[in-house]
Amino acid sequence: MKKIIITLAIAFFGLVTFAQEEGTSNVVNKKGENILPQSGDFAIGVDATPFFNLIGNIIRINDGTGAFSDPSAFNFVDGTSIYGKYFLSNNAAVRARLNIHSMSTTFNNLVTDDANATDPNAKVTDTWKHSSSGIGLGLGYELRRGKGRLQGFYGGEVNFLIGGGSKDVYEYGNVLNNFDSIPTTTVDWGSFATAPVDSRMLDRKIAGGFGFGLRGFVGVEYFFFPNISLGGEFGWGFAYSSIGEGETNSENWNYTDHLRET
Repeated sequence: MKKIIITLAIAFFGLVTFAQEEGTSNVVNKKGENILPQSGDFAIGVDATPFFNLIGNIIRINDGTGAFSDPSAFNFVDGTSIYGKYFLSNNAAVRARLNIHSMSTTFNNLVTDDANATDPNAKVTDTWKHSSSGIGLGLGYELRRGKGRLQGFYGGEVNFLIGGGSKDVYEYGNVLNNFDSIPTTTVDWGSFATAPVDSRMLDRKIAGGFGFGLRGFVGVEYFFFPNISLGGEFGWGFAYSSIGEGETNSENWNYTDHLRET
């Protein structure tokens, strides 16, 4: 039975060095077990970014500067990649990468309640609901060379993107009507800034599409134990993508007819 190789990989690496020895040597531990992958082996791996984010959170919390900017949650629907390899020989492998993106987020912002004339501190809530999804698939071929536990690899892959649509829905606490034709509204969801407006977006939809690209990569892996390694790679390439038509609905106040229009 062929063994499964578990790999933790990050999607970027700043410095890469290759050993001068051609091919991969037959490295074994004290028990005589092969440290490096052999012909016919399978390998699976996951993006290690969430683990590094977790470490960043711990460091930030301990030094009193607050949480790390990136979430440390780990799941396979937030853009995290799953990797797979099959070794055609000790020095070459075919590889596949699956990236599933599915997100649904709700943002709330308190704004001044225009209808409350007695309490200047009264608030109502504006809400922004955002959702998006997409699937990425990469298929590639890699060559390996190195010395001992440190192995360098390089190669190329073709990537495909399916989906990628998104939807935004906005709900406002202050109603646009004849009594409030310029309601206080969230105008910037990045800074949560508010202002009186007579026109605002209600919803926006962007249809899914497709894309493809070519990418070269180079990286290193270090095998700490038999079949378990930590690695990193740097990639560069180009991609073409096409998305479907979008639709935006908004509301505004017609000062001539004194009516709300959409």
